[in-house]
Amino acid sequence: MTSVLKDTPSASHFSIDDLDTDRSLVADLDVKNRIAEKWPDVNGKITKKTGGDSFTPLQKALFPLMNSYADLLYTNQDFKFRKDITNLMALHALNHVYKANDRVIRNTTKLKAELAENKPASDLRDQGFTRPKVLIIQPFRNNAFEVIQTLIALSGTKTQDNKKRFMDEFGSDPADEKRESKKPDEYRKIFAGNVDDCFRVGIKFSRKHMKLFSDFYASDIIVASPLGLKLVIGADGQEADFDFLSSIEVVIVDMADVLLMQNWDHVRAVFDHLNLIPNNAHDCDFSRVRSYTLDGRSKYVRQNLIFARYATPEINALQSAYSKNVGGRIRISRPYRGTISDVVVSIPQLFHRMPPHALSAGPDARFAYFIEKILPTLRQSVVQQSHTLIVVPSYFDFVRLRNYLAEHNYHQVGPISEYTSRSEADSYRHRFAKGVGGGGEELTDIAYLLVTERYHFFRRPVIKGVRHVVFYQLPQNAGFYAELVNQVDASAGEVTCSVVYSAADKMVLERVVGSDRVERMIKGQKDTYLFTS
Repeated sequence: MTSVLKDTPSASHFSIDDLDTDRSLVADLDVKNRIAEKWPDVNGKITKKTGGDSFTPLQKALFPLMNSYADLLYTNQDFKFRKDITNLMALHALNHVYKANDRVIRNTTKLKAELAENKPASDLRDQGFTRPKVLIIQPFRNNAFEVIQTLIALSGTKTQDNKKRFMDEFGSDPADEKRESKKPDEYRKIFAGNVDDCFRVGIKFSRKHMKLFSDFYASDIIVASPLGLKLVIGADGQEADFDFLSSIEVVIVDMADVLLMQNWDHVRAVFDHLNLIPNNAHDCDFSRVRSYTLDGRSKYVRQNLIFARYATPEINALQSAYSKNVGGRIRISRPYRGTISDVVVSIPQLFHRMPPHALSAGPDARFAYFIEKILPTLRQSVVQQSHTLIVVPSYFDFVRLRNYLAEHNYHQVGPISEYTSRSEADSYRHRFAKGVGGGGEELTDIAYLLVTERYHFFRRPVIKGVRHVVFYQLPQNAGFYAELVNQVDASAGEVTCSVVYSAADKMVLERVVGSDRVERMIKGQKDTYLFTS
């Protein structure tokens, strides 16, 4: 039998303000009764703040889109609404599993009845090659802990196997959170609890029973980190097992912007191994396998849900490359006021637009522009421009610039990346805080501190002695722009901030300067734009 699918998925792009929030969701969208009964208790803590309805306005807007089984890229995550999204993920995943399992049970009962009555067996195709149906990708154990706790509460099951093991392995020590009390609020929310990034948990459901840490091939839902899955999938040339991903019907990628700060190649590797024809049968009843699955076309009906705080080229490319869903794909974005308004120190901020260049030549063009236009101004005034913080988001650009500086006798540079040991980084920061003297003494300390975005993301250090900030490229997390500029010591005399950007940086530039300014800065006649605060 040959399956028939539509050819090309359609695409829609919404603003968050366009979404309809006036829906009676449980009644309209076929939520299983045993989940609907638990939902008010699970979701009640957050709906009390919005009038006591069973869904918050955000949930009312998003759940119909999720339940339509179209692909969704939502780039408006906010920690203020973190629980809204987590509860929706658990609701959608569990509802999908319960509906699929109930369908299999009904059809199995029907086939047994036909067999008992010596009737011809119906052609009932309701399964994939393997049992796992939903894959939830999370960056840290603390995020997995939150969504699995919600699944437990919503499931209505009376017993949960291995729950103590789950609490031991995914729970957190409150003392760890107290040690980070001086960090920014965003940092404390991301890194609250257990931040191990290597884990995988299979979950199996029956009507009254739930099993955690079930074998993947006996699981309905898999909750895992990209690294945890990568270790099972294996690298090229290694013995690997990825057949359990062959029949995934719903993929949920949570906090994609945080995953981007880990290893994005692992995320792509997981998607590369979804819905492939399995190498082994794994006790599959092929008479019950869906026709389009047998044809190797499951990826065209797989739903991909991606949640992030902001859009990046990598996240957009993930949806473009892997969203083949015949149900279409949706992107939801919003206008930005710009994090530049969060800069509180009095400092001139000069944005330098690079000349037009081919997209593929971006890294080379940026490097050439920086060393020809920006770097000479720093070296010509080494005394005045000491205490300069140079922010380089990409590690590859960081290595390239670090090596160039070393080869061209920039001896007063302290390079700090996510791979730099804590002790070495602290030493560089301490020496940088002292800076380079201007009274003729020997220039031996650190005049320039070179840091990556990932270093700032994972450590969020206080850097003392900053008088000048240079952004080789804007950080993808626009909040880091204000955080780093606000570390400038405005009382030290002359202070400056310089930013290099190109048309390819439009998305992050919009988040920094605001939606109302970005078009003018990308397409305007001037090549430099000055902001003051």
